Amino acid sequence: MPQRYETDVAWPLPQEPTAAEKAAFAASRKYRNVGPGNNKLEAVAEALVPKEPWEYGLMAALPGAGPIGQLLAKLPRAAKLAALSAGIGTTASEAEAAKVPTFAQMQKVLKRFGIENAQRLANPGVYKPPDVIAREANELVQPEHPALKELFGVTRNDLYDISQQGRRQGNMEPQLWTPGKTTKVNEASANVMTGANAQRLVDTLGEALKYPDLTKGMVPWYVMDPMYQRMVQLVGPERAKAEYVKFNSTVSPFSAGSSVPTEINRGTAANMYATRGDLPTFKQYGNVAERNRGAGFPDDLRDVKGHMMHGNQIDPVIRYMQTGSHGYNKDTVKIPLYMGASGVPQTGFQTRWPVPDTHFASAIGMPEVRTSKDFRSYMGGPEYRPIGPWFREKVAEPVGLEAVPGQALTWGTFAPQTGVRTGIGAGKLELLSQNIWERAKKLGLDPGRLRDDVMLGKEHALWALGIPGAGSFAAGAYQPQGVQSQ
Repeated sequence: MPQRYETDVAWPLPQEPTAAEKAAFAASRKYRNVGPGNNKLEAVAEALVPKEPWEYGLMAALPGAGPIGQLLAKLPRAAKLAALSAGIGTTASEAEAAKVPTFAQMQKVLKRFGIENAQRLANPGVYKPPDVIAREANELVQPEHPALKELFGVTRNDLYDISQQGRRQGNMEPQLWTPGKTTKVNEASANVMTGANAQRLVDTLGEALKYPDLTKGMVPWYVMDPMYQRMVQLVGPERAKAEYVKFNSTVSPFSAGSSVPTEINRGTAANMYATRGDLPTFKQYGNVAERNRGAGFPDDLRDVKGHMMHGNQIDPVIRYMQTGSHGYNKDTVKIPLYMGASGVPQTGFQTRWPVPDTHFASAIGMPEVRTSKDFRSYMGGPEYRPIGPWFREKVAEPVGLEAVPGQALTWGTFAPQTGVRTGIGAGKLELLSQNIWERAKKLGLDPGRLRDDVMLGKEHALWALGIPGAGSFAAGAYQPQGVQSQ
């Protein structure tokens, strides 16, 4: 029997925020993107504050009776709206007034999609009909940037062919830590690893594959072969292998809590300082806010973006340069898998294990079932160890993809529903091309020369937020403050 995607409860899902919603979003500004030690909200509100304009615009009433309602009544208005949008603490009368489902209704409907023991409705859009989700994602695809062809001689279609339409198998098995004895499957993971949920994802990816632009942009997102081939032209195969491994191992850790353009900007700058043997200088200045950079600040870091998670990003790079190992803890999975996915055949690359960033977690329903405060976060080891094989076998394989291309397509397909508001479609190599292109134009440099210098650690790429198609692929648009995305 075909799976039903219409619901008994009408989720409030406006396509564009109204004027009232925009006003509510603006009024809530001081309550968004807050972190431990710098916010004015009670602890319960930190996990409840919505992150998108329509989430604030959903509600028109405030909670009243009941212990939770009484607690929430003491919070600022934005936090009250946040609690309602999370579907927590609403009585039937409150839910009716606020036009949101009650907790019981929400659990009943989500169970139909295979989400067991739901705690909230964090991302209602991911449960839209598959054809609607795919169509809205395709509408977000941006045109290919000319820098990809100019700098690396390929197009998105070429990268798609290199990926063998998402079926090229990696030649490296990631070394993820596993417990020495059989342990119970993580409860949150078990609540989404259902047949119905897998079918929801399969149906949605099947619809996405009907759109060539969406498919050819997202499926080969991690393919970096042309960059390696250019390195071979410059320095020969033996040194190219070492240079590519250093580049990948140095840049990837900067994906923690960052958009891809920021990762590229900061990571290529770190690679430049690593090439000089001067990472301590980058560590000293890499987190200085632009407004605080005085006369003594290094000139070649002035267009490198500062970052609040600088220490979490640079310390593993320093350890790697000293020991050959980043030294991540045993439950860190996102960045090691991301590095493996970004490899090339000559250095080793992996396609078996999806990269579990925030958007991937949201697409498969993890925020709905987590009991932790940071329910919108990326996935760590305990959650991920059962999810990785499940996604590969029950979701990616049925649509004819390896797990990594399947994750990339999942990210792009669900992007409008999980908080992405920028364009999508540009893969990692294209985003690197755009960053190099923009910096070359800004400084009056030859883009091809700058490309070569960036790859070999002599220069860095531009911090250029707002690049069309950039999205926030590696870390997700939402990232709890002070939490490392890895």
